Amino acid sequence: MPYELKHVFASLPQMERGVAKVIGGDPKGNNFLYTNGKCVIIRNIENPAIADIYTEHAHTVTVAKYAPSGYYIASGDASGRIRIWDTTQKEHLLKYEYTPLSGKVKTLHGPRTARGSLLLGTDERNSGPCSCGTPAPQLGNFRVDIKQTRPYRLALASDDTCGSFFEGPPFKFKFTMREHSQFVNCVRFSPDGNRFVTAGADGQMFLYDGKDGNLISTLGGEKAHKGGIYAISWSPDSSQLISASGDKTQLGCLWQNEHLLTISLSGYINYLDKNNPDRTIRTVKGHSKSIQCVTVHKKDGRPHIYSGSHDGHINILFTLYGQ
Repeated sequence: MPYELKHVFASLPQMERGVAKVIGGDPKGNNFLYTNGKCVIIRNIENPAIADIYTEHAHTVTVAKYAPSGYYIASGDASGRIRIWDTTQKEHLLKYEYTPLSGKVKTLHGPRTARGSLLLGTDERNSGPCSCGTPAPQLGNFRVDIKQTRPYRLALASDDTCGSFFEGPPFKFKFTMREHSQFVNCVRFSPDGNRFVTAGADGQMFLYDGKDGNLISTLGGEKAHKGGIYAISWSPDSSQLISASGDKTQLGCLWQNEHLLTISLSGYINYLDKNNPDRTIRTVKGHSKSIQCVTVHKKDGRPHIYSGSHDGHINILFTLYGQ
């Protein structure tokens, strides 16, 4: 009798202190994704117990993002390889594979064009923005985002404390933004493209015009956070945003539909109350390190799964699957 897969118990994201974790959102609003080791984890945002795992990378996956259509996911790994694969079929068939970078891929973005062919990446060997198959110029370690409405714009944030603004495509440099005093860790355009925000290790956030790149104002006063800011995510209507900072050990965030998610240093996924973001209404727990042992125990006729991981955590999971 052949075995049949009944359920996937997904791992948590693997975290590193002081390093932002990208949470990708499904444009259709159904799922979110993140990486752990050589895997991309896809989870249902309403019920995160429903999960799928993509395991076709040969090296540690560093970032994964949905295409604007929602039908494909692009994932990049530590070797500089980018894979674009299908989300509509269980097999997740590979559509394209590129190796445009010589080091770790840190960001992936593409404009909402008919072809949607442009991908951008950064690595740790001082490579700059590139399209797949095009050599990357030497610009330093950076983060990037693309305006998803016409006219297209590109904003770049760098470890040299500066940001850059580009018009295109093809994207051409216009000017440098010098408001931050420390590393600029994140840059994000609003969904409607009218604004973009930069956030840095100095705890500051600056709001700019999405079309011409002019500075509009600071956010949160002199400092938005006491610690460095690692991630930003806009609300779907572009009227609000959520930020993740080291002052509360949050390394990633996502605002998708009515859901506000953050990722803690522990890897725990926290659902926040939209009307009171200081209140956590749900926490998704699990393993973020390799599992070393598993056993099943029945109590009152109900099976429980006990698992122990490399970091010394033991999880107990009640399941209805199997007898």
